[in-house]
Amino acid sequence: MRARELRARIRGRSRQGKLVKSPLPTGETVVLPPLVSFSSADDFKRALQSEGRSPLDDEALVAFDRLQRSGLPPLVSPTALGVLLGVSPKLVTAMGLFPDRYYREFKVPKRRGGTRTILAPRTYLKAVQRYVLKRILETRPLPPNVTGFVRGRSIVTNASYHAKARYLLNVDLKDFFGSVHKKQVRRVFAGLGYSGRMSEVLGRLCTYRDSLPQGAPCSPYLANLCFLETDAAIQRLCDRLSVTYSRYADDLTFSRQKPFPGGFLDSVRFLVKRAGFDLNKKKTRFSGPGQRNLVTGLVVNAKVQPPRILRRKLRAMFHQAEARPGRPKHSGPELLGWASFVKTYSHALGSKYMKVAKSNPANWPAR
Repeated sequence: MRARELRARIRGRSRQGKLVKSPLPTGETVVLPPLVSFSSADDFKRALQSEGRSPLDDEALVAFDRLQRSGLPPLVSPTALGVLLGVSPKLVTAMGLFPDRYYREFKVPKRRGGTRTILAPRTYLKAVQRYVLKRILETRPLPPNVTGFVRGRSIVTNASYHAKARYLLNVDLKDFFGSVHKKQVRRVFAGLGYSGRMSEVLGRLCTYRDSLPQGAPCSPYLANLCFLETDAAIQRLCDRLSVTYSRYADDLTFSRQKPFPGGFLDSVRFLVKRAGFDLNKKKTRFSGPGQRNLVTGLVVNAKVQPPRILRRKLRAMFHQAEARPGRPKHSGPELLGWASFVKTYSHALGSKYMKVAKSNPANWPAR
């Protein structure tokens, strides 16, 4: 299969431009992006046992039916994953055994100095990881106070938990992705119902050198799933002490109307360390009455909104775009992006900015 065709399948279209469908959940067909089409689960079973392939043993058949009933792809072997994606099962195995061949490594500058290493999977591995993300990992819902890397949630969702709180504590997990190891990832897949063998295969496909690679599609959601037990332990601590807790990726935020009890931060640190993670001491911050309370970059003292300096910058940006339509300083897509952001915390202002962004054709490059 050519890389171009595979990318098309990732986007949910076959070569003819039709949506590719899956027969797997309870006999019905649902849209399933990078999937070879089968008319039924039995057809898929027969494809797994076709000429040249080893027949499924009783244990694999039981696992196939159990996973199908759970609404999960019945991946009972690397062959099943290859057949389902329309790639060679040998390629699936190779991507797990020799990951160095299937990642691009590069560095990007950090906002506050230094660089961050990005490990981007190449086309075929990315296709597998996106499939695993959409059809396996995202079937497991996350608690509402876990707001990072979750569709429909944002930094505004996260900050809203702490609006008008008098006392605030922000802490940051050090090397969040790098602290999640393959054995933890295996446990996630095993907990979903996959066999030990397939949990190992999926764990290899989603990790690089024994940890989650920053830049891979699965890493954010897997990190969230691997931290869930710690989230629950922290939530129990907070419930006892009337503390509000939310997490956006590696940013943990706690708020309270009264000062935090003595030893609260030490208790959080203990729970985090017990799970194999650590806090970044440089990014631990207490704030209280008379101070600006920030949560994921947003001010929450009275209502959720960006800091004043950013609000002024945006006001000037859209004023210029409206007053001088023939000499735009910012492109239409850039203005539209900022307008969409503003709309998440102020619908009226965001709608006004959206109108400005769309109104001037000079802001939009000709196609």
